Amino acid sequence: VVSTQSTGIQGMAALVEGRLTDAKRKLRETVVMANKADLNKLTSSAFLLLAHIFVDIGNQTDALEMVKSAHEIANRIPDISLQMWSCKMLEQLYRTDQPEKSGEMRELREKLTAKIEKESEESTSLPEHNLLQWLDSEFPSSCMSMV
Repeated sequence: VVSTQSTGIQGMAALVEGRLTDAKRKLRETVVMANKADLNKLTSSAFLLLAHIFVDIGNQTDALEMVKSAHEIANRIPDISLQMWSCKMLEQLYRTDQPEKSGEMRELREKLTAKIEKESEESTSLPEHNLLQWLDSEFPSSCMSMV
């Protein structure tokens, strides 16, 4: 697992530094190792980063395949942040040739955003959340039952 993460980090660093060939090689190694170890989040993230590289070099076909794979994994896990990222990329990749699919991805991303906002609102209304807000005042009475 550590070797896989290290390779992934090296791939991300190469991407940031503009060394696209090294980034592709390291990220592909990450995908292979992560698949063997069943590290779905890492696999999905590596696919999305590879897709960014393919977009940068003008290879929309491979970018689309990478994002579709990442999106499938993100839905299976499920991981909402990876779902949002892959939806946004699919929306952009579909925009020119398949505007109806682009619209579907935008709608899905909006639903995911609404879900995140709803969960956030629900969690902030829980009494346990008062513990997060307690700093220099008296201990909240609504939290006494938790102690």
